[in-house]
Amino acid sequence: MTTPRFWWRASADSMRPWVTSDPDVDDGRPRHADRDDQRWDLIAGVVAEVGEALARGAWIPNPDDPRYGDVQVTQYPGVLTPEEQNIVTAWFKHSEAVRVDPWWDQLVNGRHRLWSTLPFFESALVPVCGDALGYADPINAAELGSDWAYSYREMQLPELDALPWFDRTDAVNATFRDAMHTAASGQFPPAV
Repeated sequence: MTTPRFWWRASADSMRPWVTSDPDVDDGRPRHADRDDQRWDLIAGVVAEVGEALARGAWIPNPDDPRYGDVQVTQYPGVLTPEEQNIVTAWFKHSEAVRVDPWWDQLVNGRHRLWSTLPFFESALVPVCGDALGYADPINAAELGSDWAYSYREMQLPELDALPWFDRTDAVNATFRDAMHTAASGQFPPAV
């Protein structure tokens, strides 16, 4: 999975404001013709299990890509079809992750997957990749200049701390907030 320390979690109810209507209806066409063939309940179960692995810190740094940590869960691949496996893999892949910052009002990616899985998370928390932390690295800092940490310090971290529904006691969220604090202090947070 991409950048394991840059993920956060919330209840399905807390995630609902990001997908208040069916994206296929909003877009005027189905994104994937086989959407209704997928077992979204099983997909949500595996995604939630990966979230629990994140909470335990149960990832191993991937030696081939410093942005990735490898996670193993009992339900994967299990009984998932190849397409369902692709959906789970995409959820945690760098270029396709379900992605938004908790304080931001629009998803960067993942409307269709969230819409289809939210009814099935029940009491399990939904793991989501943060977006802003992906820019807290030497390459982006060089582009932004010497005060690259300004937005983390003056805007994003205070906005995160002001969210009443963001559970700081959750291990995944605590790791996410620590990474935000590191970026706000002008240091590059480790992604893995």
